[in-house]
Amino acid sequence: MARIVDSTNVLTPPAWAGDYGNREHLVPGGAKLLASAFSDTDAVVVDVGAAGAAAAATSIPVNALSGPIPSGTVLNFGTNKFARLTAAAAAGATSLTVAAIPTALVDADVATYAGVGTTVLVPSGTVIGRTFAEREAGTAFGPAAAADDEIYLVWQDVTDVTLNNDVELYRHGSVVKENFVPGWSALAAGVIAKIRVLYECTTGAA
Repeated sequence: MARIVDSTNVLTPPAWAGDYGNREHLVPGGAKLLASAFSDTDAVVVDVGAAGAAAAATSIPVNALSGPIPSGTVLNFGTNKFARLTAAAAAGATSLTVAAIPTALVDADVATYAGVGTTVLVPSGTVIGRTFAEREAGTAFGPAAAADDEIYLVWQDVTDVTLNNDVELYRHGSVVKENFVPGWSALAAGVIAKIRVLYECTTGAA
């Protein structure tokens, strides 16, 4: 059973929740989060642009970066696909200056700069999930994907998942105010569809 560390006043539910955090609306026993699946607060996802980059290229086109990445950072885009920055990249940059890459990169290859922060926050309302196979293997929950069989919303803020990965789960059938769920617009369509089946979804008043 998960060890819940939560000082939230359950008489004041989070903005995204339409029901209180009592035994009727939380899953008994709590759950565990897979800490390695969540990024530092200053992490940056690097998504290779449509043009891609040939082997030995020293510049990589990318979708606009959400944050800066320092020179010397090594990015892992998958099997044998690495790139080392030779110049810092600013937030909003659409290309990376790198040492000659050993393997070509193609559109939608993705790497993550883990950041240098020490706090890995998982906010209340984060959508998490796992497959039945992962459940049977004892794997903890990570960020939800459309292929997941189990999908829930996290009830309380987890201020640093690397120190405490225990959470309480918002019970299916409870009311969810979609417009207040963190990162709602960025969720995969398949995840949104499942949430709308599992919960009573509505729009909250601004």
